[in-house]
Amino acid sequence: MVGSFSLSIILFLCFSATVDFMHHAVVPLRPWTPDISLASADQTCSLSNSLLKQLKNDPKVARAYGRMFAYNIPVKSGGQNQKIDLVSYENYQFSWAKDSLLNGSIDAVRQKENQVLIVHNSDSSLYVGDKIQLNFGKKQQEITVAGLLSSSPFDSVRGVTTVICSEKTFRELTGETNYTIIDVQLTEKAVDRDADSIRSLAGSNIQFSDRRASNREGKGAFYSMALFIYGFLVVIVLITIFNIANSIAMSVSARIKQYGAMRAIGMSGHQLIKMITAEAVTYSVAGSIVGCFIGLPLHKILFEKMVTAHWGDPWQLPLGMLALIVAAVMISSILAVHGPAKRIHKMSIVDTISAQ
Repeated sequence: MVGSFSLSIILFLCFSATVDFMHHAVVPLRPWTPDISLASADQTCSLSNSLLKQLKNDPKVARAYGRMFAYNIPVKSGGQNQKIDLVSYENYQFSWAKDSLLNGSIDAVRQKENQVLIVHNSDSSLYVGDKIQLNFGKKQQEITVAGLLSSSPFDSVRGVTTVICSEKTFRELTGETNYTIIDVQLTEKAVDRDADSIRSLAGSNIQFSDRRASNREGKGAFYSMALFIYGFLVVIVLITIFNIANSIAMSVSARIKQYGAMRAIGMSGHQLIKMITAEAVTYSVAGSIVGCFIGLPLHKILFEKMVTAHWGDPWQLPLGMLALIVAAVMISSILAVHGPAKRIHKMSIVDTISAQ
């Protein structure tokens, strides 16, 4: 009985690790996901501030924000030569990055000069607190790593660390004032005609990318996978409930003569229910302990293989999932007692003793 109860907990905990993997590998729409992107054709800071202001004033634009890029910058840190991609963030993007923060502080980067964030990269040797020296022209400058992010909207390049700073810091380091990319999120009322007007506003020298169709496809893929994973977890919970109810019923039926003998020597129906309940609770508590003892290490191993190895997120105790399955086991065990106990209570002592 204990093994049967614990197996359900182990199975649930192991499969729940795929929920974290799904949220990293297949995302519906990140807060920063644009509907339309305008990019410099030569990947330089050539998109003017005035263009961004015009987009922000468009009533069909919900949000517009820009980023400045400087690629493959040679730097030194701890006496080692490295390369970084320097990217600027504004307030919207900093607020979205908080969900990806593994270590350090984002506010320090927003409020202080020469403070930066780095994005997790297995090839990088940079850590929070490290000093980075870089040269733009003849001027040598130093920046400090104030935080580590698990992910970002940018594809990582082997051997190159993505470094994120404020717009003010970027301009002071590079001397650039314009943007490399401007992303636009449209309102729900926007139509194709509005996207065409943004294309006309950008001009022919700017790369125009309309991502609305791909966003819908990505969202559909996420919900399909979520339906499968959460559906399977629901099936595990239902199997657990039915298994417990069936196991308790079989346990009671197997000892029905003993219960009849106890009633014959004076045990009341209330005492009988309490005794069967205590037995069921003992099974569920022991099963929960064994299930957690085996299931949590397995969950940790699977999480580290599927999530930590790729995105750097550290394993944390899955309190929500653990509370859900343990509560399902405990409540099901208590409720499963009443049916068999009431059936015995309604039977006469003679029928109970003679039951096959």
